[in-house]
Amino acid sequence: MKIFASFLALSFGNKIDPTGSYKDSTGHERETFSIKDSVEGESFDFFLLGDWGGRPAPRYTSSLQLNSARCMMKYAKRNKPEYILSLGDHFYFNGVVDEYDLRWKKTFEDVYDSEEMMVPWYPAMGNHDWNVLPDQIDAPSRGNGWAQIAYGQKEFGTKRWTHPDPFFTTEYTTENGIVVKTIMIDTPMFSDEKIAAWAWEWIEDELKNSEDADYLFVAGHYQIIDTEGIYDYEIFRRLEPLLEKYNVTAYFQGHRHTMEHAQRSPQVQPEGEQLTNNVHYFTFGAGALLDTGAEMAYILTGDIRPEVACHSSNEANNWDNGQAICHKYWFTTKYNGGFGAVNITKERAQVSMISSESADLTESFNVEYSYDIKPRK
Repeated sequence: MKIFASFLALSFGNKIDPTGSYKDSTGHERETFSIKDSVEGESFDFFLLGDWGGRPAPRYTSSLQLNSARCMMKYAKRNKPEYILSLGDHFYFNGVVDEYDLRWKKTFEDVYDSEEMMVPWYPAMGNHDWNVLPDQIDAPSRGNGWAQIAYGQKEFGTKRWTHPDPFFTTEYTTENGIVVKTIMIDTPMFSDEKIAAWAWEWIEDELKNSEDADYLFVAGHYQIIDTEGIYDYEIFRRLEPLLEKYNVTAYFQGHRHTMEHAQRSPQVQPEGEQLTNNVHYFTFGAGALLDTGAEMAYILTGDIRPEVACHSSNEANNWDNGQAICHKYWFTTKYNGGFGAVNITKERAQVSMISSESADLTESFNVEYSYDIKPRK
């Protein structure tokens, strides 16, 4: 049951107030947050950046993070984003202590500091944002995910961190009426039984009530499907049927330190389901760290890992490894970072993978891959 309020949350520079509440079938009720805004013009861009959380103190950043940040800021001078979806693992390796933690400044504010980056950042937290250090470690306990919400609500820093709740939605409308809706979900919180029960019902309710969206996205940290196949079967079993049923345009994910585009293989189905495979899965996790498995495989064999559907052994099967169809698989061994860029028009949503070309200070970028998806209606 959804209860609506008569106002909308402002999207940038203001404390985000709840816009309603949702009560699940058990009676558990939580406040809900829906951020709505309009866009000047008939097209716009937004970015996707995952796993950008630098290094713990005293380093605070990594070479790869700085390279990807320079790349993103350079690209943004030509294609300024309306907003940025942040796909988790914002602070390696154990999150922040609180909203006053120095890592806010050193790992976030001082790194993404160009004028074009001063837009709303909409986060979905990752496992490292919730991680707590073991008791035997002589350091402050970290992994306070709630502090990431408090940071935005207290309007600290540049006031662009817009994170009202672990689960919330954004909706942007162009001058010619194109509606782009994104449902932000906190996949690590699915391990909390009570919150998960509420969240699954809320997610379906939001999907069900998204008929007017020309483009409907869901974004979270953990993969549902990547180029290797199913990542977490329980999340796959629950979420994949909903994405298919409600005609979701794409799911954006992080966690693996690569950039990937995959679809579910028709050879695998959630239990009890017979679904098409229309949903596109894009991984953008190349914001700060190498994928060590991909790096080691390349060093030892000169090739990508055989588990990846883009491996040459799957060419005869149209890049289908039995669980996933691979459209694109990108990784780095040279500390090149990467991020995603989406250009929205009436005709298509173009999803691009952008990488830094080298690990120096040239601020160069390279468009590695682009894919067009038609609107839902």
